[in-house]
Amino acid sequence: MTFRLGLAALFAASTGIAVPAAPTPLAVPGSSARAPYDAAPAPGVSITITLDPAAARGILDLLSAPQFDADAAKALEALPAVAAALRDSKRPPEVFEHDLAVAFDEKARPTIFDFRAIREDRGRWKDLLAVIVGRDAELTKLASDRARALMPADRPVTVTEAISLTFGLPGRADHIAVPEPGGASWSIVIDLARALSDVQSSPAAEQIKRLSRLMAAEAYQRAWAEYRAHSPAWHERDASLGHLEPLLRKVAEAGPVAIYSVDENFFPLAVWLKRPMKDDLDELNRVADRLVSSAGDLDARMTLAAEIQKPDFTAGVAGPAGTFLSDGIIQALGVDAYRAALAGGPREFFEAYERASQRKGSGLVPLGKAIRAQLAGAAAPGKS
Repeated sequence: MTFRLGLAALFAASTGIAVPAAPTPLAVPGSSARAPYDAAPAPGVSITITLDPAAARGILDLLSAPQFDADAAKALEALPAVAAALRDSKRPPEVFEHDLAVAFDEKARPTIFDFRAIREDRGRWKDLLAVIVGRDAELTKLASDRARALMPADRPVTVTEAISLTFGLPGRADHIAVPEPGGASWSIVIDLARALSDVQSSPAAEQIKRLSRLMAAEAYQRAWAEYRAHSPAWHERDASLGHLEPLLRKVAEAGPVAIYSVDENFFPLAVWLKRPMKDDLDELNRVADRLVSSAGDLDARMTLAAEIQKPDFTAGVAGPAGTFLSDGIIQALGVDAYRAALAGGPREFFEAYERASQRKGSGLVPLGKAIRAQLAGAAAPGKS
């Protein structure tokens, strides 16, 4: 899950220029203590993350040879991460082999897999990959701790996330989700160069922290979906939210995942991203107003409901707005209150933000009139 491009530029941070010769702590005191996902892990939540660097290592080994090796290229196609990239590209293996060969020829152009920049900077990537592999246990633990930090703690959740590292994913995505046989679970393939594109000049510790955040986001997304699948508060439509129910549900589902898209240095968001916060919550309030105004027009309401379910809406409205709401709750009420709000379902999530925004000095943008009226106008089941 990613923010729209206007905010993504704000979330990037790059410092430093070298890969250190010796390991340094991943958590730097004072730099990320304010980030919500660096809170203590929630009890009763087990998230295991495994890391497979085979594809990244194999591609680097091939690109480090003095000349292209066709047999080595074909052998790479048997690796799960490479096979997943090929399926995602919808191109035959010959295209992958051609594009690897192009990396050795300055005059040729790749078809879809761009490996030339990786070959040109192969020494740095090999050094970084060696650091990642050498600190595998530390990296996966940090990612797991970060994923568990923002999970509700009222019921046990156990998930395992398999992550593979590679280079040259097709398209512009920095990672893809790969369904496992049977479709009940999935693994993640990360394009290391693309995932670290805005911190490539930073020290290895900073790059690994960035990687851990992406890994944590994917693991959290899976654990959060697993939690909601077994939570009564998320099972059924909340009739007390009226026509706003699909909107508030989508925001409450997306925000807890999207908060992992924000760089550690931008928390608290109400301080450092006040203008984007206002813009995103204004857009949320506009959509709420449109839903309320469409109450007597079934076609308009159904069109809006369909729009809310689209991935573009999640990326452009629900995710960013939900992130600001999530951080607002955490900063004003604390992580425990945030976990309780998630456990309570969409209504409780918005009610928690309403309480947070009313705190003196919170600096939070208030919810719009339509949302506040809906929260106040009908009690949720079990509430007086």
